[in-house]
Amino acid sequence: MTSLRRKLLFRLLTPLLPLLLLGVAAAFYMANHFANLAFDRSLFRAALALADQVEVVGGQVVVDLPQAAFDMLEYDKDDWIYYRVTGANGEFVTGYTELPAPPVAKPIPGQHYYYTANYDGKDISVVAFYLSLKGTSANGVAIIQVGETTSKRQRMVTEIILGMVLPQLLMVMIAALMVWRGVGRGLTPLDALREQITSRSHRDLAPLNLNDAPREVQPMVEAMNDLMARLEQVLAQQQRFVADASHQLRTPLAGLKTQAEIALREQQDPEQVKHALQHILASSDNLSHLITQLLTLARIEPEAADTLQLSVLDLDPLAREVTGGWVPAALAKQIDLGFESETGPNTVLGDGVLLRELLSNLIDNAIRYTQAGGSVTVTLRSEMQEVLLCVEDNGPGIPEEKRERVFERFYRILGTGEEGCGLGLAIVREIASRHQATVTLEAGAEGRGVRMCVRFARCAASEPAAPAVD
Repeated sequence: MTSLRRKLLFRLLTPLLPLLLLGVAAAFYMANHFANLAFDRSLFRAALALADQVEVVGGQVVVDLPQAAFDMLEYDKDDWIYYRVTGANGEFVTGYTELPAPPVAKPIPGQHYYYTANYDGKDISVVAFYLSLKGTSANGVAIIQVGETTSKRQRMVTEIILGMVLPQLLMVMIAALMVWRGVGRGLTPLDALREQITSRSHRDLAPLNLNDAPREVQPMVEAMNDLMARLEQVLAQQQRFVADASHQLRTPLAGLKTQAEIALREQQDPEQVKHALQHILASSDNLSHLITQLLTLARIEPEAADTLQLSVLDLDPLAREVTGGWVPAALAKQIDLGFESETGPNTVLGDGVLLRELLSNLIDNAIRYTQAGGSVTVTLRSEMQEVLLCVEDNGPGIPEEKRERVFERFYRILGTGEEGCGLGLAIVREIASRHQATVTLEAGAEGRGVRMCVRFARCAASEPAAPAVD
């Protein structure tokens, strides 16, 4: 699991390590540079002091320096000091004979040169000063060399590095501690938000308080509030649906029980028993129809239809088949059921089973509320980029002020005298919504009856299938 605290600490503390390493490298460079600069200058001053004692006598270079002065030149409590004086012709004058010569091919009189060498198994730093003998009988250049081991230099470098690195290390540690505490304090509002959520009951869907939430987190909290509002709405709809369904189921079950009791009591009158059984059969049909519609409604709920796969299909044969299946029911009520279809591409993206259910509910609703001797017509035609599937009847119609309410679940217009559960048109609208289609309701021809149309987006027969989306 990814931790926001760990990510922040990693991103904030990681740059401190390169900064510390850069500081150490800078300290090492600066310490070596200034330590060598200081001790090299000290060596050069010693070489100049020794050069002041050089004389030329009879064409030969000599050093007029008392032994005590040579002892002082060589004395150092920390390092070994070495020196050498070479004449104009390269002859040895005084000092240490094996002291390495400077790596200079053509010396320039009056110049000095720093170099490192190894003498007697020790690393040494040496300065060579080229003393001009012009105007003397020697007439050349004498070389004055003074060298020393590097103990003092290394100790000074170590002291400088420690003096620079230790404060930097301390600053990095203090910065890391401050970042740790700062990240912890910065995440405190998130902890408070978590406590606010975890302390709630599963029934509490009230919006979260935005006042204490950081500005960066407020969009997430707003999204959660929106989600909870939609969840509360869905739960309220489900509760209303369960309550309405319970009421609708209770009515036919009570009728079944009553008619069964009547049939049991009427043991001597077969006609009464037959009448009770007919009521039981009718109540069973109504109950079966209600359960079927409830199952259909549950199937097309948005939560259950997320994986609904739509395919390209032709509505013409589907509509003919469904309409033909309702002919017996129309004939039983002496209703003229017809089907009209215009030639042309009537292909849509849809689910065949659900579209059959949609048309069946439209036809059932039309037949149920159309008087005997009336007519119901199913039409299919194309308009621009749409396919229209319409069911029109010449029944009593629906008042304009109630046309929107008939799509509500369990809503029924009173006074029609027809049995029903008020789910048919709700199912029609839900199935249409799953297919990105729209349902319109208007008066039929000459202002009589009802004309219900479902508008689908037309697609080419070669168009690939696509999943349903909300």
